[in-house]
Amino acid sequence: MITNSRSGRVPVSTSRTGCIPFNRRQKSGEGYRIGENPVKATGVTVDTFEEALDRLRLMKNPGWRNYGNGNSGSAHKSIGWITMADAETLLAEPNDHRRVELFNSIESVFE
Repeated sequence: MITNSRSGRVPVSTSRTGCIPFNRRQKSGEGYRIGENPVKATGVTVDTFEEALDRLRLMKNPGWRNYGNGNSGSAHKSIGWITMADAETLLAEPNDHRRVELFNSIESVFE
């Protein structure tokens, strides 16, 4: 089922990057790097997760950089928006292949 609102939802990256939801662990020392794709060229850094998420919700082609543990800044492009509960389920799955399968099984994705 496709819903019609990004409110209360978080973006999920493409299957190529493992369907990883935007999350608090993707912060660099300066903040969250977000922007229209391609993020490397257009991105801005914001301080808080909530501000980053609010800005992502207003973008046509949102993306972000992952600066979490051991990551040097891989780019992520949104392919859909899911509930926070679904995001937590995906984040709890360490296997990329299984996480993609879980994402594909979610029925309430907003595109």
